Amino acid sequence: MPIYVYQCDRCDVRTEVFYRRLDADRVVACQSCGSTAMARVFTPFAIYRSELDKLEALDPTYYKKVDQAIANTPEAEPLRHLQRMTPFDAAKDPGEPIKMWNEADPRPPAG
Repeated sequence: MPIYVYQCDRCDVRTEVFYRRLDADRVVACQSCGSTAMARVFTPFAIYRSELDKLEALDPTYYKKVDQAIANTPEAEPLRHLQRMTPFDAAKDPGEPIKMWNEADPRPPAG
């Protein structure tokens, strides 16, 4: 049950056509203008690529561009956020933890 793609010679609109049988009559009309002057076009198909293959296919200048973009964006600097955080030894003690249920009964309360 193949799906074929045709391109109209008059308006260049592509039309997908599904055939239930391989030997079916192939009379195709453009969905946009109704013309029967159609040419079958080849379309790419999906292939599985692992994440490693995708990373290897990246442009080598990609990482350089990302580094430059991060360098030009001060909000993206992770150390800036770390410097704004309060260290653990300077934070005040929050106190005892809040008990949500009875420690003798390990099940949480219903509801």
